[in-house]
Amino acid sequence: MTRRRGATRRTFLALAGTALVGTTVACSASGRPGATRGPSSAAAQQQVWAHMVPQGLPLAESGDIHYGSERPLALAPAGTDYASLVSGQLEQGRAAGLTGMQILLLEGENKGSDFLGDWMDAADPTWQDGAEGFAVAPCLLVSSRDGAVQMIRQYAEAADGRSSAARVEDALVVWIYNARSLSPEDWASCRGAVEESGTRLHLVAELATAASQHGDSLDTSLLDPYADTFEAVWLFEDRESQVLGDFAAWAAAHGTVFAGGTLPGYDRATSHGGYVDARGTQLWRTQLERARDSGAAWLTAVTWNDAVEHTSVQPTTDWGTTRADLLAHHAAAFRGHEPQEKNLTAYVTSPQYLVAGQELLVEGLAINHESQDARVTVRVTDADGTTLATSQEVTVAAGEVGAAVLERTVRVSGGAHVFAVVELRDASGELRSSTRGAPVVVFAAGDPAIPDPPRRRWYSLSSAATVDFSRWARIEGEDDDAASPANLRVLAERTVRSVEFLHNTWPAGLALDARELSYRAPPASLVGGQEVATVPQGFTVARLVTDSGEIAYSAPVHHGTVAGSGDGDDGDGDGDGDDAG
Repeated sequence: MTRRRGATRRTFLALAGTALVGTTVACSASGRPGATRGPSSAAAQQQVWAHMVPQGLPLAESGDIHYGSERPLALAPAGTDYASLVSGQLEQGRAAGLTGMQILLLEGENKGSDFLGDWMDAADPTWQDGAEGFAVAPCLLVSSRDGAVQMIRQYAEAADGRSSAARVEDALVVWIYNARSLSPEDWASCRGAVEESGTRLHLVAELATAASQHGDSLDTSLLDPYADTFEAVWLFEDRESQVLGDFAAWAAAHGTVFAGGTLPGYDRATSHGGYVDARGTQLWRTQLERARDSGAAWLTAVTWNDAVEHTSVQPTTDWGTTRADLLAHHAAAFRGHEPQEKNLTAYVTSPQYLVAGQELLVEGLAINHESQDARVTVRVTDADGTTLATSQEVTVAAGEVGAAVLERTVRVSGGAHVFAVVELRDASGELRSSTRGAPVVVFAAGDPAIPDPPRRRWYSLSSAATVDFSRWARIEGEDDDAASPANLRVLAERTVRSVEFLHNTWPAGLALDARELSYRAPPASLVGGQEVATVPQGFTVARLVTDSGEIAYSAPVHHGTVAGSGDGDDGDGDGDGDDAG
C-alpha cells in the first residue's frame, strides 16, 4: 500500500478506552524452535469478522481531538457509561452480520490485555444457553519477538475462562497484522512455547502484501517463507481488486485457510496515504461477492471503524447504515442464513461535492428481502426538483441486491447544488419509496473552496432512516453576511442526537443531545495528520441525526458568488442538459 506499514496508519492514534477479547499464548523466552502449525482445517462454521481500531477513535465526544465529517452514528456525549457504549457497538456489529471482532493492539502502545475486559463483559452473555454468540480476539501489530511474547501472555491471562474468547475447536484465535515483521522462526518459537504450556493456538496472519509497491500484483516470493507458519491468512490490501484471486489461490496451494479481507474503499489524506475510490457502494458490493466466491472460510470486513482511512462499515454519519446493511446481506448469504428482516429498502449514495464540467456519479441501491422482484432507478435533480438526468431501470430479484448507477456530466454551474433521488417500485410498477440524497454542492473549476486533496467522498442515506431537515430544524443567520458562514446557527424543534455544520465538507461545529448549534471555523488539522485548508467562501450544510438514527441534511448555504460553469453537455447530443433516460 502507499502508506508505510505501522507508521503512517497506526502510530498517530491516541489511546482511548475501547475493548477486546481474544486469545491465549505464552511464548518461550528461550527462542527454541517450536511445533509447526496445527492441521489446516476450516473453522467449524463460516464466520464473519471485522477489523477494529480502538485507539483514539471516538465512541463518545471529545473536545481534544478533531475528526472529519464521518463519525459513528451513535456517537455519545462525553461521560456516557462506557460499558453501554461497548454493548451498543457489539449490537451494531451483530446487526451487520458479524460473528466476531478482531481488535488492533500495538506493541509499545498497548498491553495485550487492553480493551479486552469490556468487550468480553459485553460478549460473554451472548453465549448463554448454548447460543452461537459473538466472538472477540486481538489483532497484534508487533515489531519484536519479545514484545509479541509479552502481549500474548497478557492476553492469555485476560481470556482465561471467558466464553467469548475466540476459539477454533480448542485452539485460541489470535489475529496478526503485518506478520512479516517477525520471522517464521520467531513465530514457530512462540508456538512451541504455547504447546509446552498446554495451550493450542490458531494464528490468522496478514502478510503485508503491499501490492501497490509491487506493480499492483502479488509478489509471492515475500509470502512463501511463511507458507507453513499460520493456520489462516487474511488480506488488508488497498489493491484487493487486483490480487484477491491470486492470494486465495496461494493460500489454497499451501493448505492455509483464507479468512477473507475486504475493503469498502480507501482514502488516507496524508503524504503517505493512498486512495481507492469507493464508487458509491460498487467496490464494497463487488469485493464482498468476490470474497464469497473465492472459497474463503471466513469473511473479514476491513474495517469496522477506521474513519481516518474512510474504511468504516459501521453505521456512520456519512454512510448511514448503507455499508452495514450490505454486509448483513452478504453475511447471511455467505453463512446460508435467512436475512433478519424481510423488507425492501432503497439507498441513495452521492458525492459530497462536484466540480462543474466533471462527471457526476450517483447510485440508487436496493436490498430486496421480499418475495417478489423490485425495480430501482436513480435520477439527478436541480435544487428546484427539475430532473436533469435519469438512469435506466434495474430489476432486483427477490433476495438479491441491485443498483442503478448514473455517471455523466449534467448542466450545472458553480454555486449551485443538485440531488440524487432513488425511486423503488414493486414488480407491478407501483412506487414504494422515493428518497432524496444529501445535497451535492457544485464548485466552479479553480474555486479555492474545493476540498484538498480533491478526492471523491460520499454521503449515503437509507429510505428507512432519512427525514426532512425542514421538519426538524432551521438555519438562521444566513442573511447576516452572505460572504461568510460565521453567523450561522441551527435551531432544532426538539433535542436531537447530534447536529453539525459542514463547511466545504469539513467539520465546522458539533453538538450532541442538543437543540442548537453555532458555526465554528474548521480546525487546522484532523486526527491522523490530515491538514485542513479552506476559505470562508463556498458552501455550508447542516446535518442532524435524530434519537432514532434518522439523518437529515439542510439545503446548502452558498457564501459569495463564484463565476464559472461546466460545459453542460448531458451526452444526448441536444445540448439542453435534459435526459429522457
